[in-house]
Amino acid sequence: MMNFSPPRQRKQSINMTSLIDVVFILLIFFMIASRFEKPAIKVDLPNASSGETIDREVLAVTIDAESRVYLEGKPVDPAAFKARIAPRLAQNPELTAALYCDGEVPFQAVVEVMDRLKSAGVRHAAIRHDRQR
Repeated sequence: MMNFSPPRQRKQSINMTSLIDVVFILLIFFMIASRFEKPAIKVDLPNASSGETIDREVLAVTIDAESRVYLEGKPVDPAAFKARIAPRLAQNPELTAALYCDGEVPFQAVVEVMDRLKSAGVRHAAIRHDRQR
């Protein structure tokens, strides 16, 4: 009987070059396809024909159509309103509150928020609107 030596096993490897290319192309695709803006609260601002631009630091206060209040895009409880504003006022006592109010918000809700701002120590407030065309 013939004595055969067992076949040598070749070391097999996976060519990673093409895989890296595909991953890189997918990465670029998703970076371009994704949106780079923060998710915003849906507010339909009212229109106005006059107004002026604020050129100083503002504190964004948003009131949505259901009269929920947001401070810098985060929901805020009426009881915690003053405590959330205090650190910003300590940094800048001349801070201006910019109210982003939905057009469907009852005026009473706007007055309540403005009253909370005043009791928190905010001296300047502005109501944001869209320019009328």
